[in-house]
Amino acid sequence: MATGSDILKVTNKVYLANITKWKQNKAAFQGGDEWKAQKLLYEYRSESSEDYDTRIKQTPLENHCESVITTYSGFIWRDPPKRHFGKMDKNYNLNKLIVNADMDGTPLHEFMKTVQIFGGVYGVVWVVMDKPALEHATKADALASGVRPYVRMFTPEDVIDFEFTAAPNGATQLSYLKTKSENDTRQGSAVTVIEWTADEIVTTKLLEGTVISMEPKPNPLGLIPAVLYSNQKSTVRGKALSDIEDIVGMQVSIYNDYSELTQMIRGSNHKTLVKNQGDQATTGAGGVIIMDPDSPSDKKPYLLQADAEAIVGLLSSIENKTEAINRMAHLTPVRTYRAQVTSGVAMETEFQILNTLLAGKSAQLQLCEYQLFKIFCAWEGVDAEAVGYEVTYPLRFELRDRKADLEFLAAARDVAEKIKSATLIKALNKELARVSLSDDTMIEKIDRELGRKVVAPAAAVA
Repeated sequence: MATGSDILKVTNKVYLANITKWKQNKAAFQGGDEWKAQKLLYEYRSESSEDYDTRIKQTPLENHCESVITTYSGFIWRDPPKRHFGKMDKNYNLNKLIVNADMDGTPLHEFMKTVQIFGGVYGVVWVVMDKPALEHATKADALASGVRPYVRMFTPEDVIDFEFTAAPNGATQLSYLKTKSENDTRQGSAVTVIEWTADEIVTTKLLEGTVISMEPKPNPLGLIPAVLYSNQKSTVRGKALSDIEDIVGMQVSIYNDYSELTQMIRGSNHKTLVKNQGDQATTGAGGVIIMDPDSPSDKKPYLLQADAEAIVGLLSSIENKTEAINRMAHLTPVRTYRAQVTSGVAMETEFQILNTLLAGKSAQLQLCEYQLFKIFCAWEGVDAEAVGYEVTYPLRFELRDRKADLEFLAAARDVAEKIKSATLIKALNKELARVSLSDDTMIEKIDRELGRKVVAPAAAVA
C-alpha cells in the first residue's frame, strides 16, 4: 500500500508553479489573520522579530481585493439567471439540486455565486458533480433516501493533480483528476484523497499522515464528472487570470504605506529624546533633564519629530495607488472616493469596458452551468440534447449615470419639440422610461402605450 507522503505527493507543473500565488491571492481576499500570517511588511534594518510582529498587529489593511471582487459579484448577481428545464421540469432530483445544490442547504444560485467569487480570486476553480454510491432496489428507494447528484467546489489549492488529453474527435477532455479534502477530527488531522479516471474512482483516507483505507470502485459514468470554471479564457489548462492578479501587489504596497504612516504618527505624538548616556531624564509634562557633568557642552539633549510633509506625501501616495487600483479594475466610476473632473466620453468608455468585462464573466458562468447540466443528465441516464434545458445569465449591466442621461434626454426632447418631430419625441419618451424605471414589465407596457399613441409636438410660442 502507498504511504501517505506518496498519496499527497504533487508533481503537476501548473500546481507547483502557481500554488504560492494562489495562497497569496486567497490571503489578500480574506484579509484578517490569514493576511497577517503572510508577513508582507518590509523589515527594518536591525528590527527584532518581536518589534516586527508588533508592527504587523498594529498595521491596518485596506482590503481592495475583497472590494473589487464583491463589486463585480454585486453587478453580476443583481439580476439572477433564468433557467428553463424543458422536459425535465418535473424531475425531482433536478428541482432538489436547484434548492440544495451541495447537500448543505445552498441553493444553486448561491453556489454559482461562490464559484464566481473564488474563480475571481484564484483564476480557476473546479466543480465536481458526484452521486453517493449506494445500492437501491428501485429508483423510488433512492429518492426516498436522498441519493441524488450534488455539486462541490474545489479551489486549485485542493486539486493536486489533473490531466487533459485530446479525444479522437479533436476535443480536449479531462482524463485524470486528484482532489484532497482536509478535516480536523477528534482523532487528529484527516485527509480524503479522491482520484478520478474515466474507468475508476479511488478514495484514500489518511489520518495524521497514515493511510487508513483505500477503496477503488468503477466509475459508472465513464467520464470524470468535473468542470473547470475559468474566470477568463486561458491558453493553459488549470490556470487563468485572476481579477486581482496585479491588484495584490498594489495592496501590499499600500499596506506598507499604512505601516510607515502609523509609525510616523506615533513618532509625531510621542517625540524621540536624544540624550547623552549619562544624562537623566523624566517623561511626561514638566519633565526634567539633568545633564551629566562630564557631558560636552555642545551635546545638549534634543527631540526628534516626524516630518509633517512626509506624512502628507504618504497620504497622497495611498490615494494615488487607490486610484490606480480603480483603473486596473475598470471601476473608476464606481469606486472613486474623491471629487474629480472626468469627461462624459471617458466615463462612458469606462462603463462600456466594465460592461464587457462583466459580460465575459457571465458567459463563463453560463458555460459552466451547461456543462454541469450535461453531467447531471449523465447521472440521470438522460440525453441532455433532447431535454431542452436553457440557462441565461445577464449579459448587459446597468452601469449608466442616470442623472446625466435624464438631463441629456430632457434637453434632446426640448430640441425635438422645436423641430416638431413626433417620431423623435416618441423615441425619446421611450428612452426616458428606460432610464427612469427598472421594472421591465412597466417599461414594456409604456412602450406599447407609446407605440399606439402619436405624440403631438408642443405648439410654438409666438
